[in-house]
Amino acid sequence: MQLSNYKKDFLKDKNILVTGASRGIGKAIAIGLSDYGANIIMLAKNENQLDQIYDEIKSNSETNPLIVGCDLNTLDENKAQEIANVISRDYGHLDALINNAAILERMSSIEDYDLQTWEKVLKTNLTSGFLLSKYTIPLMQLSSMPRIIFTSSSVAKKGKAYWGAYSVSKAGIKVLAEILNDELESISNFKIFNFDPKATQTDMRSIAYPAEDPASIKKPNKLIKYYLWMLSHESSSFKNSHIEFEDEI
Repeated sequence: MQLSNYKKDFLKDKNILVTGASRGIGKAIAIGLSDYGANIIMLAKNENQLDQIYDEIKSNSETNPLIVGCDLNTLDENKAQEIANVISRDYGHLDALINNAAILERMSSIEDYDLQTWEKVLKTNLTSGFLLSKYTIPLMQLSSMPRIIFTSSSVAKKGKAYWGAYSVSKAGIKVLAEILNDELESISNFKIFNFDPKATQTDMRSIAYPAEDPASIKKPNKLIKYYLWMLSHESSSFKNSHIEFEDEI
């Protein structure tokens, strides 16, 4: 895997839906890809934060961003179809879906884990990715180079004590990405990626590792080069759907 330098109009006229776009990695993706010309559809539940990011993007680029206010914990098929309809109306097609949104909620033993929190985490982290993928795939079939990108985690590969529903949701996302890859690869030019950003400065990271010095780990904007590669022609022939951040690149 060789990451390249891309021109600032690299993603011009590309329409990309990013979930969890109001903060952390999602915010960095929204701003970073806008810098390369992408029209970012920003999805999150905090519309005030999205308004600020929208203004920043409009001030620094000539792109056409869109805000979609949505709590993924309450996302159902009707709402997913509405989101797809709005994208179709405003953009005509979708080039990429970046399923990035996730919540941790609590770290607890399974014995002490309550059902309400369990279901909330699974709905937000996993079920939303299924629904948005299902309803936007028809829009991405109109793209010349469609992509679906999920945000992974080390606890997707091996469960760890006290990571509860979060770990289960990330393991589910890993399998969902593999299923989509197997279903779509032979019949279209879709590429599906499951990207593990590894240790990154986010609010969730600070909750999970309260004793860790945030200055010792990378900022979310360091991940943009990976998303650019996954959205490029260079990734089209890459066989592995699982990608990890590598410090030496």
